[in-house]
Amino acid sequence: MRKKHNIRAGIQLQKTSVNNFSRVGAYLIDWYIASMFAGIPITLIATSINHNTTITQDLSTLPLGWAVIAGILAVVFYLGYYFVVELKVYKGQSFGKRIFKLKVVKDDGSDVDFKTILLREGLGIMIVEGYLANSSSYLRQILQLFTDFNIMDLAVYLFGIISAVSILIGLASPSRKMIHDFIAHTHIISTKDEN
Repeated sequence: MRKKHNIRAGIQLQKTSVNNFSRVGAYLIDWYIASMFAGIPITLIATSINHNTTITQDLSTLPLGWAVIAGILAVVFYLGYYFVVELKVYKGQSFGKRIFKLKVVKDDGSDVDFKTILLREGLGIMIVEGYLANSSSYLRQILQLFTDFNIMDLAVYLFGIISAVSILIGLASPSRKMIHDFIAHTHIISTKDEN
């Protein structure tokens, strides 16, 4: 059961019954599954090009063209997990959220759509927070392949700080909204509340 909490900057914040343990548990399950999906194209391409079965996430072991293709496909597979599962299989729920009885909805209470998931998972988690999604490292690796600048060292600190701030906001906020939720205008609800 959600209770109205207060209004800030025209946004009505609501207290949620979603606990932190459930959200972290769901995140870890989804992080693992989405990372496995993202690794599929890299593994297939690296195996066929390098003629060995070593599994790697390092795009620099591939020729430039193949590295870019593998990196882009990894991001597509990562996002594809969320698009397929949250839009087609379980409305607003990934496998982790389903297990922990959580659901992503828009701030107006309606179901998420393609644009919302793209903003939440793609822009919010993968690009802005950049530390919470394994696939964001593929974007950084692609960028590093085209520049002489070692973006990986900077990214660890910058995205680590942004992710930590997002987690702290989520822990401190009565609505449990993190930066990616504010970007996509979403929040997590408990499906226990719907029953």
